[in-house]
Amino acid sequence: MKIDRDEMLRYMGFKGQTLTSENLRLFDEAERLCLDVVEPKSAVRAFGYDDATCALAGTNVVFRGEDIKGHLRGCDRVYLVAATLGLGIDRLTARLMRENAALGVAVDSAAVCAVESFLDDVCDKIAAECGAPVTDRFSCGYGDFPLEQQADFVRLLDMNRKLGVYLGKGNLMTPMKSVTAVVGVGRATDKGMASCRADCANCALDDCAYRKKTGEPV
Repeated sequence: MKIDRDEMLRYMGFKGQTLTSENLRLFDEAERLCLDVVEPKSAVRAFGYDDATCALAGTNVVFRGEDIKGHLRGCDRVYLVAATLGLGIDRLTARLMRENAALGVAVDSAAVCAVESFLDDVCDKIAAECGAPVTDRFSCGYGDFPLEQQADFVRLLDMNRKLGVYLGKGNLMTPMKSVTAVVGVGRATDKGMASCRADCANCALDDCAYRKKTGEPV
C-alpha cells in the first residue's frame, strides 16, 4: 500500500499549479498522519459465474446493468473483493476538518489513494494466484452497475463481522474509506489483464472527480 502523490493532488483539485514549500510540508504531514492511523483489512471470496444470466453460483445474486455484463463477458468465475482502512482514519479526518481544514482535506485525499492502492495489492494477489487471465476490477456505481448491489457484497463477504464495515443510508459504507469490487476470471478474449486496476476508461461516469484521464497510468 502506498500513497500516490500525483493522485492525491488531483483529488485535491491541483491542476499543474506550482507547489510551495508550505504545500509540500502539508502533503508530507498528511501522508504521515494517514499511514500512521490506517488499519487496512480485506475480504475475498470466489464464485462460479454464469455468463448468460450474470448470476453468482450458489447464491440468489444476479448482477444488474449492461456495463457489468459486458465487463464480465466470457468469465466463468468471479472474485468479490472488499478493502477498508478502518474507523481511525474517519475519526482523524473529522477532527482535522474542524481544527485544520487544509490538513483535513489533504489527509482525506491521501486516504482515498491509500485504500485504492491497498485494493490494487489485493487484486494483484488474486491475479498471481488464480492461474488464469483476470479482468480489471469493477465496482458498484461504475456505469449502470447499481450502487444498491453493494448490499450483496457486504452480505456475501460477511463484511460486518470480518471487516467491521456496515452499509448505511444511500448504500454508502462505514468506515467511509471502504471499497468493494468484482474481478472476473477466465475471460475468453484477449482482454484479460495481468493485474487489476480501476477501469476508468470503460466507465460512463465522465464527471467523476476520481476519474483517471485517458492515457494515465492505472
